[in-house]
Formats: sequence, C-alpha cells, structure tokens
Amino acid sequence: MASYFANSELKAAQVVVIGMPLDRSSSFIPGTRFGPEIGRLGTANIETFSPYQAKDINDIRIYDAGDLVFTFEKPQTPIELIRRTTRNTYQSGKKQLAVGGEHSITPAIIEEMVKFFPDLCVIQFDAHSDLRAEYLGDEHSHATAMHRVLELIPRENLFQLGIRSFFQPEEMTLPNIYPFEVLTPIKAVREKISNHPLYITLDIDVLDPGVMPEVQTPQPGGCTYRELIQALMALKRSNCVGADLVEFCPRVPAPSAGAATVAELIRELILLLNLTPETQV
Repeated sequence: MASYFANSELKAAQVVVIGMPLDRSSSFIPGTRFGPEIGRLGTANIETFSPYQAKDINDIRIYDAGDLVFTFEKPQTPIELIRRTTRNTYQSGKKQLAVGGEHSITPAIIEEMVKFFPDLCVIQFDAHSDLRAEYLGDEHSHATAMHRVLELIPRENLFQLGIRSFFQPEEMTLPNIYPFEVLTPIKAVREKISNHPLYITLDIDVLDPGVMPEVQTPQPGGCTYRELIQALMALKRSNCVGADLVEFCPRVPAPSAGAATVAELIRELILLLNLTPETQV
C-alpha cells in the first residue's frame, strides 16, 4: 500500500520515501519491521497541509518506494542494500526519507550521505545515546548506531538531543550532547550547524512513552509532542538533505494513534527537506 502522501512517479519525484523494516537486533520489544507499513496507514488520517510550517506537501513531488526486502544470508547483506538504495537516490538528484525499522539503518545511510555531503552534520532526536561500541556481541545493533556514525563524521558534527539513557557517565559530558532536552538547546544547535548540510535522525522514542508508547525500547521522562514539533520547526531554514524516522514498533497490525503520530512527523520531515515551491523544477 502506498502512502496517502505519495503523489508522483519515481522519475519526476523530488523526495523518495522508503520503508526500511529492519528488525534484526531488537533487544526489548520486537516489531519494528511493521513500522513502515503501519505508518503508511496513519497517513490516511493526516492532512497534507502542515499548520506548523504553513506548507502543503502536495507542493512537493513525493514517491513512495515501498519497503526494502531484507535477506540475511550474510550479516552485512541488509547494510549493503541500505547503502545501495541510498546511493541510487542521491545519484538521481533526489532526497530520501527513510522510515524504519530499528535505528541500525542510520549508519548505513550516513555512510553513503557523506560521499555526497562531506561536511554533513547529523541531529539525533532520541531517548538513548546509542554510543556503545557493541551490544550483545553485535557491532551493528540499534544500541551502537551513533558509535558507527561517529566513525563517519567528526564528533563536532553530531548533535544528540533528548538523551536520557546512557551506557556510562562520561557520555553525559561529551560535546554536543544535550541530556533530557530537545527544545532548550535547539537554537544554539541551529547556529552551530549554520548552512552545513543536515541529516535528521528521529528516533520516535525521544517522545515520552505516555505520549508515544509504541516503541521498541520505551524510556520514561521524554519530551512532549509539542516540544518535539517546536524543535523541528527551529530547523525550517536549515539545509536539510535527508532524514529518517526509526523505532516505531506497532502493537497491533492496524491504524492507531501511534500510526497517526508517525504519519504527521513524516509530513513535517518531508517539508523540512529544503524543498520549497520556488526551488522546484
């Protein structure tokens, strides 16, 4: 089923939305493999017009590429498919919004993005630091995502917001890490990034589980939906070149409040991809 937001064929599209339903290393509640499809169901409940940005995504040509089909004959096989897909999107001059799936999709995407944008900055909205070198013997776990990203970009180009779960105390004092907060630091983060190309990785568990319980690893003490939206709106004039939304873990195979939340955030991320009617061709 294609997203309600899809309005274009691939050749003419500016933005490719693609499901990456990876659910290989889930360590608490499995089910992120169902995230992209249930998120699509949620788009039927969400208007294409954003009152936050006063824009309509119908002004952007959007292609829904469906879901990647992962096989596991080798540990690297899913990662190679994500890399190849991302490479093809940007070689064709389009931008990509990936919908996961677990957070381990992000390093594979970034590995290709830095080839197109060598000075790429990354903003991570998340409950967890994801800075472990390995977890349960796995270097490509959802818990190691930002450790792997830091092998691709310098520490000063990674900004971690909303973090409230840490592997060790030293993480809390690292540069550009903002424990608990998403809204308070966003102005300073935006100034640091300036006009550098920006990638946004939005782990939906940055929201408090009372707001968004349908996640793989719920963590108490998260932000409100309004705080997250306001933080995203502070990035409206950034040079956003790509994004992902990860860790949505539906509890039922049907539309839900969580699916609608994910769908609205998909709309806002599409609108943040530095595409305006004036720049469209």
